[in-house]
Amino acid sequence: MENRHVVIIPIEIDEEKESAYLDAWQDAADVMAAQPGFIRTYMFRTIVPGSKFSLVNVAEWESTAHWEEAMNVCPMMGQQIAVAHASNYEAIRTVLPATKQSPGSGDGHTLAGLSPVEARRRVVDGELTLVDVREDDEWAAGHPAGAVHAALSTLPASLSDLPDGPLAFVCRTGNRSMQGSAQAIRAGRSSVYSVTGGVEAWEAAGLPVSLPDREDSVNNGDRAKAAARED
Repeated sequence: MENRHVVIIPIEIDEEKESAYLDAWQDAADVMAAQPGFIRTYMFRTIVPGSKFSLVNVAEWESTAHWEEAMNVCPMMGQQIAVAHASNYEAIRTVLPATKQSPGSGDGHTLAGLSPVEARRRVVDGELTLVDVREDDEWAAGHPAGAVHAALSTLPASLSDLPDGPLAFVCRTGNRSMQGSAQAIRAGRSSVYSVTGGVEAWEAAGLPVSLPDREDSVNNGDRAKAAARED
C-alpha cells in the first residue's frame, strides 16, 4: 500500500459549466482506465453550501511512475493538485480499471488497439469502417484511404450516421482515437478499435493516403510525385 499514488484535485467551476466539464472528464477517465497501473478514479460533488470547490477528483495509481506516464497520454489534469476533505463530498461517478483484453478482440467493452496494417486489411476486406476523428483541416490535408470523417468534436452526435458493424478510429497519433473509441463504447457500439500510432504510423507503414482534391489514393512513396503533377 505504501507505493500507491493518490491524486486529489479540487475543481472550482461554475454550475452551468459542470456538465460539459464532466463529459470531458469522463472521456479522459476512460483513457486513463486503459493505462498501466490505473486502480480507480472517483468524482465527488460537494454537499457543503458555498464551497469554493464544487467538485473533487480522486485518482489512485499503483505508483507515481505510472501516474506520470499516464499524464503523457492524457495530460488533462492541468489544475493545481491539493488535498481536500473527501468527507464533505458525495461520490457521483466512479471509473474502474478496463478489463485486460488482447489487442484486436474489440468486443465493445474496452479499448482495443489495431495496427495500421491490420486496419487497412480489414477495410479492404470490408470487415470494418475506418473513422478519422481529426478536425476538418487535418482531414482535408490528407487522410487514410477508405476512411470516413467524423471529427471528435462532433461525437457522439455523429455516431448514428456511421455504418453498422465494427469501427476503427484513427487520429494523428492515437490519443483522440482512443477518446472516440470510448465514446462509441458508451453509446453502445460493439467491436470498437483505436488504430495504434494514428495517421503518423499509417504513413510510416507506407499505407495509401487520399490526397486533397483527389478521389484516388497513393502510397507515401508516390505522394511527392502526385503533388507535383497537381501543381
